Amino acid sequence: MFAHAGQGYAGHGTLCGALGVSSCLINLVLYDDKHSYADVIDRMMWWYAGMEFPTERFDDISAIPGQIKAKAMTPLCHTSVSKWTLAAGAEVTSKEKYERCAKVAGEVVYTVVHQLNEYFDGRWKPAKWTPSKETSHCIECHGPENFPNYTDGMNQQQGHMECLLCHTDHTKNE
Repeated sequence: MFAHAGQGYAGHGTLCGALGVSSCLINLVLYDDKHSYADVIDRMMWWYAGMEFPTERFDDISAIPGQIKAKAMTPLCHTSVSKWTLAAGAEVTSKEKYERCAKVAGEVVYTVVHQLNEYFDGRWKPAKWTPSKETSHCIECHGPENFPNYTDGMNQQQGHMECLLCHTDHTKNE
């Protein structure tokens, strides 16, 4: 059902497929008129961006244990995989890369199940995302406001990704 999510959705390198599939499942079990799913999905996305993958959790069943780790810095498949392949000296078509992604998918599922268990046990507390010190000034001017409660204003971007992965800091040129 979710085979299309592989390699950032049919090879496009967009959102990590494990995150997209997990988002669908979170929405299915938490959908309500309070948008409860949004806090859990938000936390999952920036947890992923802050992780160094692959973790060692699945090394005992892995054909390639002890792989080089690299911080994703974004939920985007392309960036996450590229950072890892460069750090590991691996090619995107290598067995090492596919093993890495399998471990990442396993770690995402493990973490999402853990968070959902906390949620349903009444122990889950939504964490508040805060931008990094390098991009906090970007967010101050350009948003985002809280989903889904947007107001008029200078909300020119949405999301909790690191701005400077793709954009230059225009305040440094002024």
